[in-house]
Amino acid sequence: MLGQRRLGALALVTLVACGNDIRTEHDAPPGPKRVFITRAAQTGKFGGLAGADRICTTAGALLGGGPWKAWLSTSTVHAIDRITGTGPWVDTIGHVVFPSRAELMSLPSMPLYYDEAGKFLGVGELWTGTAVGGTYVATPSGPPCAEWTSRVGEATLGLAARKDAAWTAQRNEACDRPAHLICFEQ
Repeated sequence: MLGQRRLGALALVTLVACGNDIRTEHDAPPGPKRVFITRAAQTGKFGGLAGADRICTTAGALLGGGPWKAWLSTSTVHAIDRITGTGPWVDTIGHVVFPSRAELMSLPSMPLYYDEAGKFLGVGELWTGTAVGGTYVATPSGPPCAEWTSRVGEATLGLAARKDAAWTAQRNEACDRPAHLICFEQ
């Protein structure tokens, strides 16, 4: 038994010394990433981007993996720049929603329907502040929900169950109404 452990340790040291690709805990694992809509809806006041990411992380804990980021833009940060990786992104029951980063910057190949538990959500409003292409959308009242820190103002909403531009930018709505978040695994 001791000899097997030494052999295993020697093999690991040899792999590292030879420059083989060994991933660290900070590297994104290969393969598809997941995307879901939060089951819970909330107003546009969730403590900025960090607060929205915490909501996604809490919801995504059911799935493991992560880290998780919300598909949101502010006046200084575009949603597309917050999402890492090249794809594909699959929903929580395995359907490919965005085959690649190029599709993430345009239109989904399949509508978003499912929450973090794999339950059908159907049609629902989604906070985004984001246009097709993943860039910030200004509203007449200024940055979305005061950069996602207030129930005052308005923000751009997308709609679940859509695979046209409305998936991310359907209309502006008041920040005091509840809507869901789109969460992407990194």
